[in-house]
Amino acid sequence: MSRTKGHGFEREIAKRLRSVFPEAKRKLEYQIDECQGIDLDKTGKLDIQCKRLAKYVSINTIKEVQAKPGRIPALVTKADREPAMIVLPFDEFLRIIEDIGYLYEKRPEGL
Repeated sequence: MSRTKGHGFEREIAKRLRSVFPEAKRKLEYQIDECQGIDLDKTGKLDIQCKRLAKYVSINTIKEVQAKPGRIPALVTKADREPAMIVLPFDEFLRIIEDIGYLYEKRPEGL
């Protein structure tokens, strides 16, 4: 049952990411030689692992994501009756925020 719960969570997160990454989908372990702790595919530079358990997983779980150079490891975790949370290295978070700020500053008036 927990395996089904986890796979459903991976599909849910992929679906929610499609507004930004239209082709986001769950990686199927048996179709990939080396998953390297990455549960989702087609998510830009993000290498995402999803964990759905009774309690939030430890942030140390992000170490399971074996991101390649130039990619951003991220952990999405959800506890029962709690919102999903994301964990990523602070330097990567800062780069994302800087990019958003840069893009926001370049938007035309009124957007």
